[in-house]
Amino acid sequence: MALKHTILAFLSRQPLSGYDVAKEFALGFGSCFWKASQQQVYAELTKLEQQGSVTYEAISQLGRLDKKIYSITTQGYQELTDWLTKPCEPTAIREDLGVMGLAGHLVPSEVVIREIERRRQLHVEMVQQVKKLDEHFAQHINSLELKDLYMHLIIRRGIRYQEDWVAWCNEALQAIKQAVK
Repeated sequence: MALKHTILAFLSRQPLSGYDVAKEFALGFGSCFWKASQQQVYAELTKLEQQGSVTYEAISQLGRLDKKIYSITTQGYQELTDWLTKPCEPTAIREDLGVMGLAGHLVPSEVVIREIERRRQLHVEMVQQVKKLDEHFAQHINSLELKDLYMHLIIRRGIRYQEDWVAWCNEALQAIKQAVK
């Protein structure tokens, strides 16, 4: 999957400004599934516009640059649906904490424990953040349009991912603390 597919997917749901797309990556759906900086988003939107996959409407703003509201084009929909019809493979886990586990024996246990506790807290906070994204969908589960049902289901995957991290951190902390008694 490329950044462009994620941006096209956001725009397939509704037209958005570049700022709103970047916000989705920082705080919304993208915060669980794909990371991208504001610079990356704007650079990709420019490429997508040059390729004809998105278009924008410039909205005048008093004393500021025009606000660009991006929409996916027919070509963009085609590119996105072509990508959607291809099988996708699980992504390899690239995790610094995993590498820390390989070499954790080289530092005092308190260093590893401190990092796992810090990560546990981050994942606890992410569970709450992702659950907030799902509140509307969960409250209206029986009347969701298909596009919103899909969003609900993938957000549920994000919740489970974060909860699994919390459970693993709890397990790891217990095992390490038991081993160093």
